[in-house]
Amino acid sequence: MTTFTKYAMCAVAVILVVALLVQVTPVGAQMYDPERDLPKPTGIEKSLTKLGRGISNIVFGWAEIPVTFDRKLNEGKPLAYLVGVAPVLGAARALMRTGSGVFEVVTFPFTDKDVNYEAVLEPEYIF
Repeated sequence: MTTFTKYAMCAVAVILVVALLVQVTPVGAQMYDPERDLPKPTGIEKSLTKLGRGISNIVFGWAEIPVTFDRKLNEGKPLAYLVGVAPVLGAARALMRTGSGVFEVVTFPFTDKDVNYEAVLEPEYIF
């Protein structure tokens, strides 16, 4: 081997070692704070969210009946409770969810920009 070839091989080896060391140097990660990093929703976005939630509650309000039955079944309630009480509770929740949906659809353009965008019922959506 010639002297030039030896120097070239040494140079390549040094470059490879430097390239590997550069990759493992610590990097300062950016801290993620959603309160600061995400943009705040505007009044229009909040009102449209309220409208969508209201429409969803109107359309799917009836689904509270089978959902309530399923919740009570998973809680281990007896058959008499499931047949007699759960449908009544589900129907009451269905009326409340549908009514809150109508309220949200009617009032979405008239609410204050800082308040009144929270859901009336929890959970916000049935599914």
